[in-house]
Amino acid sequence: MRAAKRSHATLRTQGRAYVDNDHIGPINRPHPFPLRSAVTWGTAAGAVIIALFLSVLANPATPWFVAVDTAWHAWVVSLRTDALTAFEIGVDIATGGPVGGSVLMIVPLAVLLVLRRWWAALYYGLGVLLAGTLSQIAKHLVARERPLDGLWHVDFGSFPSGHMTTFTFFIVAMWVLLPRRWAVIAGSVLLVHEVFNRTYLGAHWLSDTVAGLALGAAVALLLWAAFARRIARQPRPKMQPADAEGARA
Repeated sequence: MRAAKRSHATLRTQGRAYVDNDHIGPINRPHPFPLRSAVTWGTAAGAVIIALFLSVLANPATPWFVAVDTAWHAWVVSLRTDALTAFEIGVDIATGGPVGGSVLMIVPLAVLLVLRRWWAALYYGLGVLLAGTLSQIAKHLVARERPLDGLWHVDFGSFPSGHMTTFTFFIVAMWVLLPRRWAVIAGSVLLVHEVFNRTYLGAHWLSDTVAGLALGAAVALLLWAAFARRIARQPRPKMQPADAEGARA
């Protein structure tokens, strides 16, 4: 009993989320995303999106970083080919919009509910809604025009990229819920490509995608800091005898 109390005391004082091998016994292993790091990086991402938002709000047409946006746009447009455009449109459909956006929202949530990971499901569902809502609010406040030579139909407002916001939340949420090195590497590659995709298709300026990345990451990390202890302490459902025999077979 004293050992268990000491474990929980350590959990509180060090500000880390802990997971255990069977989710039932003593808490004994630190999570790769400590709460302190989540708060630090989440706050930093929040500062980036606020700084970009205020800059674009003050001057939507020509913010101070417009030269970088213009140079990047000219470069990605110079890379356009029919084959690459067809590929990037496919990526656009798969990672956002009505189709991809619904998949990114529903599939992970459904999996977590089937696994009875209630706190993780609540974290993910609230995060998707919060990230999307904040993105839409910012779009309507800023009302920044998109590039004029876009290749794909998109909705109102260029800043921030709602597509990038949702996709970044998905990737970062997978990092904290599935803390594996391969997930971090794969997610990082996908995020870099998503920046290229949104700007190549002319749906956004480079700063729009950076803002979406920062917003999605801030929501995922700060919300994780609020839910991490509950997610880590939730027991996994015990296997029924029939399930256990099937697993051994």
